[in-house]
Amino acid sequence: MKSLRFQKLYLCSELERKAKSVEFDPRATVILGENDTGKSSLIKSLYAAFGADPPKVHPTWARANVSILVDFTVDGIGHRILRSGEFFGIFNTSDQLIWKGSGISTDVATQIAKLLDFKLQLQNRQGEFVTPSPAYGFLPFYVDQDIGWQKTWSSFAGLGQFEKYKSDAAYFHAGLRPNEYYAAKAEKLTADKAKEEYRVELRALDRAAKRLQANRSGLKFDLRPEVFGERLEVLLARCQALQTEQEKVQRNLTELHSKRAILVEQIQVASNALAELDADYDFLRKAADIEVICPTCGTAHDNDFANKFGLIGDADLCRGFLLEAKDDLGGVEASIRQQRTVFDDFGGQVAEIQALLDEQRGDVKLRDLVQGESERLVDSAITTERAALDAEVGKLDAASDEAAATMKSFDDPAHKKKILAFYREKMAEFLVALRVPGLTDKDYNRIDCSISETGSDLPRALLAYYYAFLHTMREYSGGVAGPIILDSPLQQDQDADNAARMIEFALKNVPAGGQLILGTVELHGVAQTGRLIETNKPYQLLNADEYDAVRGAMAPLFRQMLA
Repeated sequence: MKSLRFQKLYLCSELERKAKSVEFDPRATVILGENDTGKSSLIKSLYAAFGADPPKVHPTWARANVSILVDFTVDGIGHRILRSGEFFGIFNTSDQLIWKGSGISTDVATQIAKLLDFKLQLQNRQGEFVTPSPAYGFLPFYVDQDIGWQKTWSSFAGLGQFEKYKSDAAYFHAGLRPNEYYAAKAEKLTADKAKEEYRVELRALDRAAKRLQANRSGLKFDLRPEVFGERLEVLLARCQALQTEQEKVQRNLTELHSKRAILVEQIQVASNALAELDADYDFLRKAADIEVICPTCGTAHDNDFANKFGLIGDADLCRGFLLEAKDDLGGVEASIRQQRTVFDDFGGQVAEIQALLDEQRGDVKLRDLVQGESERLVDSAITTERAALDAEVGKLDAASDEAAATMKSFDDPAHKKKILAFYREKMAEFLVALRVPGLTDKDYNRIDCSISETGSDLPRALLAYYYAFLHTMREYSGGVAGPIILDSPLQQDQDADNAARMIEFALKNVPAGGQLILGTVELHGVAQTGRLIETNKPYQLLNADEYDAVRGAMAPLFRQMLA
């Protein structure tokens, strides 16, 4: 089981030019503060740094556009993660960038899963099995004040993208279906999907083969090429000659069409130029002014005989060019018609080939030989393709069966029974400790159950469930052990005795080696161990005094992310 531990949190708002940093005890940290002092905003930021957003964020906090930096360890190895908006960066303890990316459901999900060896695969609503966002990896460890004390498995935003995530997540984290199960499941589903694609190709190949074979004569005899040896050589020569002539004519036609296009364009340009020259001459002839001002460049031109005569000369040259170009165009079009006639004359050569194909030797025509050979080649190609597809399907069948066997090995009924018995025993023990008499074993029989208590008993029943599950994880799961974050558990007007009981229970029943971060308004006389962080200024979690230091810690990391 990998161990994730939080060491230090940095929060920085460039907009407000305020910041805050807090350090966490490796065993227990209590964040103590009245409502509206930013206690929950601080707590919500921890897993949010990893892309696991809470279901609700205070509008004022959202407007502050706070960047989050968390120092943490995985199995004792130090890392840092920086989040600014939807951009993330992971660094080592020397502040060297290891990875950067954006897109929580894609890049971030894959990277966090890799970092924490989190191999759960969930089926999205499009039927695809994908690595879910980091929230699904942290679900057992975070209880949000806004929704986590009302129902189980709901403390992060966006969980509804997977229809049956609760049972899959619970089975995964409890060790009923560990990493290896989901890795095998992903392999099986990938193999099955690829296998179906190959089978679609096989069905299409069979349909094509049936269409090709449907119109065959069905005549069965030995088509011996040596019987038509000489005629086959003549047929091949005729076909090669026909192909050579066709290619020559096609090249000629291509060149002629290119010339024709050029000439047509030149004629169009010359016609436009002649029209402009005629218009200019007509304008000068009718103009009474001694000077004419160019409407485009503003230059003054003399309206004299020389200029008029120049225009007449240019127009005559243009007419001469037009006549020559049109004459050339006529010649090219005549050549095109001649080449088309040559192309049409290939019919004679085709008829000779048909005659060769109809020659007989006994009951066999050369056409039958050619057709039979082409059909044999087609059948051979289809058989080869089918064999290749069958081979791929066979490999995928083996991979799918192997993955299914691996999955089955982790669905051992005895193993499952042992885990569920442990969970139910812990649940019963913790319900007694927290004074929740109304729940029976039927109410929490399933490990992914919904707690149906009401009133002030509900938060205590949920706390019992969360800790029973965490202890089960500690005992049987091979997944990640993350910091346990409880945000304001004293919900639903707990009386003084039950409030103290919940705080004491939360502090004293952390699974062995676990880390607890507890947010509460007060401790109700319970002795606090570890670190105490107090938030005592209404609406002022961040402060200007820490801005320079926190901004200085983040600045070199931002530069690497932007490089």
